[in-house]
Amino acid sequence: MKKVVSLILLLISVCTYAAEKEVLLDKIVIIVNDRPILKSEVELAKKWFNLPNDKEAAQKLIDHILLYQEARKKGIKVMPQEVEAAIERIAKANKVNSVEEFKKLLQKQDIAYNEFYDLIKREIAINKYIQFVLKPKILENSKEAVEETYRKVRIIFLSKKDPDFEKKYKIVKENLTKNTFEELAKKYSDDPVTSKEGGLLGKVKKGELIDYLDKAIWNARVGEIKEIKTKNGVYFIYIEDEEKKLIPKDINTKEVMNKLNEEMKLLIKKLREKAVIQYLDKSLEG
Repeated sequence: MKKVVSLILLLISVCTYAAEKEVLLDKIVIIVNDRPILKSEVELAKKWFNLPNDKEAAQKLIDHILLYQEARKKGIKVMPQEVEAAIERIAKANKVNSVEEFKKLLQKQDIAYNEFYDLIKREIAINKYIQFVLKPKILENSKEAVEETYRKVRIIFLSKKDPDFEKKYKIVKENLTKNTFEELAKKYSDDPVTSKEGGLLGKVKKGELIDYLDKAIWNARVGEIKEIKTKNGVYFIYIEDEEKKLIPKDINTKEVMNKLNEEMKLLIKKLREKAVIQYLDKSLEG
């Protein structure tokens, strides 16, 4: 009986410690434009960006969030499949065979998977912003240019995890046309990024999206609707329009990188001046 009581007390002690640890890690320490930052996110930023202390990690995280918010304002979208593919690549680079194993590895390091997912999502969005907004801006006076093609794309994604998958697939398949695409996307698409906007993914260029979508989009004709079957579900893609733009050509890679870094610093400064940043933990204030 004493052994049972001791075991119960030990379990209670362990659970209490874990709960206290979770509360400690998850308390809100900063608010950036109404977006709360948790202490655990600061800890993750410190590990990811390899920074020496919490204050530097917090400041880097604020910049990261402000840049992500700016990218969203400019219409930059990141699909869940892009984030998942990036995490798979990170897992393989760390010699981990599956995402599930990678999640366990993160857990051992006291890293919440949802916070890691959000960080990678921000990274992808910021990289797109640099590529499609900042880079053309700093190269706009370049005398040399190359022609690039962009396609305006809408998608509908039907997930096999949805118990009504077969029913939804049949409805969409039987009723899908150019004229009904937006309505059906809003009603049936399981893609959280595009469904509210009638499946609008936006303007994309070749090589920007995950491989199977990229190939389907660029093998299709303008005005065509194509179906792509994957292990996780079915995509319907509609190539709504196409346009060609003259994009300044990189002349000097080192010079371009220096200009990009300077432009990033100026942008972050402007974003910080406009932002509402509240430090609930004063030790993190920059």
